Amino acid sequence: MLTLSVRERDRLAVLREVEDGLLSAAAGARKLALSPRQFRRIRRRAEEEGDRAVISRLRGRPSNHRLRESVKAKALERAREPVFHDFGPTLLAEHLSRDPSIGPVAPDTLRTWMIEAGMWSPARRKLHHRSRRERRAAYGELVQMDTSIHPWLEGRSPVQPVLIATIDDATSKLFCRFAPTDSGKTNREVIVGYLERFGRMGALYADRATHFQSQTRKREMNDESPFSSVIKRALESLGIELIPALSPQAKGRVERLFGTLQDRLLKEMRVAQISTLESANRFLEEVFIPFWNERFTVVPRVAENFHRPLPDGVDLMEVFAEPHPRLIRPDFTIRYENTYYQVPKREAKASMPGTRIIIARRLDGELSFRWRNIPVHLVTLKGLPLSPPDKPKPQSKGGPRPGPNHPWRQDNMRFAVKD
Repeated sequence: MLTLSVRERDRLAVLREVEDGLLSAAAGARKLALSPRQFRRIRRRAEEEGDRAVISRLRGRPSNHRLRESVKAKALERAREPVFHDFGPTLLAEHLSRDPSIGPVAPDTLRTWMIEAGMWSPARRKLHHRSRRERRAAYGELVQMDTSIHPWLEGRSPVQPVLIATIDDATSKLFCRFAPTDSGKTNREVIVGYLERFGRMGALYADRATHFQSQTRKREMNDESPFSSVIKRALESLGIELIPALSPQAKGRVERLFGTLQDRLLKEMRVAQISTLESANRFLEEVFIPFWNERFTVVPRVAENFHRPLPDGVDLMEVFAEPHPRLIRPDFTIRYENTYYQVPKREAKASMPGTRIIIARRLDGELSFRWRNIPVHLVTLKGLPLSPPDKPKPQSKGGPRPGPNHPWRQDNMRFAVKD
């Protein structure tokens, strides 16, 4: 029974139209995109063989470019040598191709031979099914955040900044800033800038970097523990859910955003001759972000704005401060960055020595102190040594070295000759 492909069925139909006089031979050749000479050859074959004439004569025949059976046998024989027992087809093909009796062998060809001989089992790919997630319904319900490390200034500046961006899941509204590095401090500054401008989002969707989610083992820790992520604790105190992404595909909206920005934003800054971090952020604020939000945002399904105002009296610089624990000494002092601080008598407690105090470095650079979640005002001590004095290096006590003709050397040489 003949099995015809779509191309062969088309040829057969045109041949029958020509035989029935519905088409001329020239029209049939044009319809099949064949030369008149090739079409005549097919018609002559059809008169002798019938419908089989449209089937390629190469069907079922081995390729003219196949390697000889002797080469296949030699390659499989070499592949069974003990030295190649754990070689994969790709690496093994490189070694076998160095053998003049075998010659060049493609890795795919060798893989097919090894599978036929039972020497290689193809690995089955695991199914990673991903279902499409719809946008959130309202503006401010979910915000995705990530950092793109890319040559944004294309060598026009010795400092290559990174782009920290947030994108609203429902509307694709953009908020981003250039920063010197991708650090916890720069990410906190972008989050604070977002909260000050738009308010509290419902949830923040970010990757599992250490400045978002601590990688330490889960343990019983209080809110002041330095082992917990600063951003995570700050967002929880503001009632914002932090959702960690389990894969890059999970936060595909912000990943696709960077694909667009690395093309469009990079070229726009090139045209504007942006060469510094400050001018790049000014370009974002004044030109690019307004352009993006006007052209690329979409209308959410729900018109309500899910952003919530900040609580009364909240200090974001304090909320996102970085904690540094220190032990209180018996004299009610602590040391931080080569500076001594004293707990004043009016705020001193008998249980303070030997306990931990938390030094919070705010985003604006100022320091605040909390002991057992109670604010404490410490006094900076003056006149104390900034660092322990360096110990003097011990000097060599050796005297002058004996010369080559010293009796001590002569005796050693005499004893060496006797031995």
